[in-house]
Amino acid sequence: MSNDAPSAEDKAKYDAAKKELLSALTKKRALDKQLAQIEVQIYNLEGSYLTETAAHSGGNIIHGFDGYLKNQPSGRRKYEISEADRIFSTSSMTYKKSLELSGEGEESTATGDDQSRMSTPALTTVIVPPATRPEVLTAAQQKKNRDREYQRKKRATAAANRKQGETPVSDDESVSGRKPNKRARMTEDD
Repeated sequence: MSNDAPSAEDKAKYDAAKKELLSALTKKRALDKQLAQIEVQIYNLEGSYLTETAAHSGGNIIHGFDGYLKNQPSGRRKYEISEADRIFSTSSMTYKKSLELSGEGEESTATGDDQSRMSTPALTTVIVPPATRPEVLTAAQQKKNRDREYQRKKRATAAANRKQGETPVSDDESVSGRKPNKRARMTEDD
C-alpha cells in the first residue's frame, strides 16, 4: 500500500508541470487576445479602405481600377460593403468570433451580459481549427497519375480517329498523331 502515495520527486514533477501548463495557458490567452485585436483592426481598416475607394470611384483592388481614368460623377453615394468584398478579413476563420468578442462590426449583437463577459481578458479564448495539409504525392504516385493521363489521351485520340474514319497506320501514329517516317512505312508494307 505504500506504492499508492506519490513520492516527493513525483510531487515536484507534478507541480513543475502544473506551473508550466498555467504559464502556457496564460501565454495562449494573451496571444488569442492579440490575434482578436489584430483581426478587428484588419476588419476596420479594410472597411475604411473599401468605403474610401468607393467614395472617390477610382477603383480598388477588389473591383479593379477600370474607372480610374474616366470622368466621375460629382454625386457621392453611400457604398455598402458586402462580405464578398472583405477578402482580407474573411481569410481568417476566427474573425467573426473576434468581432463578437470585441463588440465591433456589423455582426455584433452584444448585450449587457456579453459586455460583462468580454471585459474579463482571462476568458478570451479563440479556438482555431487545425490547418488542412495539401495531399503530397510520392514519386511513384505521380508517375502512376502521369501514366493514367497518357493512356487516357491515347484512348481519346484513337476514338477521335475512329469517328473520323481514319485508322492509324501504326501504334506510333496513334500516340503522337504524326505519320511514321518513310522507313517505318516501307517495313509495314512488307
